[in-house]
Amino acid sequence: MNIEWIGTGAGLNPTLGNTSFLIREGDRTLLVDCGYTVPPALLQKNCLKDISHIVITHQHADHMGGLEALGFMNYFAYRKRGDKRPVLYVATDELAHSLWHASLKGGMQKIQDDEGNPEDATLETFFRVKIGKNIDLPGLQPTFFLNNHVQGMESYGLRFANGVFYSGDTTDLPPHDPSVIFQDVQFFEGKGDVHVSYDKLLKELPPSVRRKVHLVHLGNTYQSRDPKKDGFAGYVMPGDQFFY
Repeated sequence: MNIEWIGTGAGLNPTLGNTSFLIREGDRTLLVDCGYTVPPALLQKNCLKDISHIVITHQHADHMGGLEALGFMNYFAYRKRGDKRPVLYVATDELAHSLWHASLKGGMQKIQDDEGNPEDATLETFFRVKIGKNIDLPGLQPTFFLNNHVQGMESYGLRFANGVFYSGDTTDLPPHDPSVIFQDVQFFEGKGDVHVSYDKLLKELPPSVRRKVHLVHLGNTYQSRDPKKDGFAGYVMPGDQFFY
């Protein structure tokens, strides 16, 4: 299992790219989240056409805003239609419905076929949509778990069968049992927080857990802290790779 980070920035820090990563395993390339900075980064790496599976954790633009560009590139440029469409994994029917009708439909519904005839596209035009908390990818077996992010918004993290844990965007502390943790973080605290703070992780996670925690979704002030000095595994930077 090869994890390569495409971006590790917070929604308001696009200089590090939207938080997203690839998992290459056998002949599959899984993309976890697809924010608006992700398709250009994949094109630079010459691997956008290799994406065979996609997971979306929630509906904020820095996690799904690149699906329009990715969908159009696959459909029109790479001619990936029918069984060649990438598989899109979404935890629930409600989230899939909202993803299309509240976010993507305005830009993607009206297309033309190869003869110039108008068509009304759906999410299935561009992706093979799979719904459910358990993702059927042998060797990886990721599972969605519900987390707390923004009130009223469906949001998820991911657990993989080999012990890798990705928090997604959340105010929750990570569990202690994963073998490696990729944890969303923010660098301030307040009543309206929608991400767990660095100080809360530092205060409430025992050293044995902190040393497994790699910090992602980094805001603009991330360089003011020294995670390795504080006992964390460290920050993840775009392009970093991990092998498990």
